[in-house]
Amino acid sequence: LEMKSKHIRNVTLAALGLCAVGATLPAFAATSASVSVSSMYLWRGMSLSGAGPAVSGDFYFNHDSGLYAGIWTSSEGANGSHETDLNIGFSKKFGDAGIDIGFYEYLYPEAPKKDANGNIIGATDSLSNTDASEYYIGGSFGPVSAKLLINTEETKNMYLTIDAMFGSFGAHVGSTMKKDSDAEYTDFNVSYMPVANLTWTVSVANGKGAVEKDPLFVVSYKWPFDVK
Repeated sequence: LEMKSKHIRNVTLAALGLCAVGATLPAFAATSASVSVSSMYLWRGMSLSGAGPAVSGDFYFNHDSGLYAGIWTSSEGANGSHETDLNIGFSKKFGDAGIDIGFYEYLYPEAPKKDANGNIIGATDSLSNTDASEYYIGGSFGPVSAKLLINTEETKNMYLTIDAMFGSFGAHVGSTMKKDSDAEYTDFNVSYMPVANLTWTVSVANGKGAVEKDPLFVVSYKWPFDVK
């Protein structure tokens, strides 16, 4: 998808603005970060890193009002490029229930340039040459959460996910909905965390649009830390 550079500037400035608020109101905000290593980059039932591993990291600002902003980056990503995601949103809990709304911008700075027919016409030379973006709205109740992500350029391209955590076990169902029904599929996975921050996952995808025909097995470890 073609990048709207104004889109990125607005999201980036908003994220930086929220971080600036956090810097001036330390008693009412929190920042966090993490580094993860995974045997593959599992994304919506497919591996974006092939059979190889991926290293990722994130930095998030969370304000007591519910506003949050962050950046996530990975050594592997779509379109033959590493990936950097910008995220801004609002999340709030009401007892056992919660809401979450926001926006993602996915950046692939090393992806090749393509024409309208998908033919490669050269190498990218800036962040503004390739991206994808989604709005999302979600809700949760107890251990179960659901989220709908809608592509900003083609609103018929959506992803609906339902997740649940029960102690050390997790379950996920995701439905990829496309304008082209032959590209649609559903992915399922179950995960187990035997010790803190270490997760084993088995993922299966089913449907005409499923890229992975065999189950995927993933192991990942996350090192979270607070930023003072």
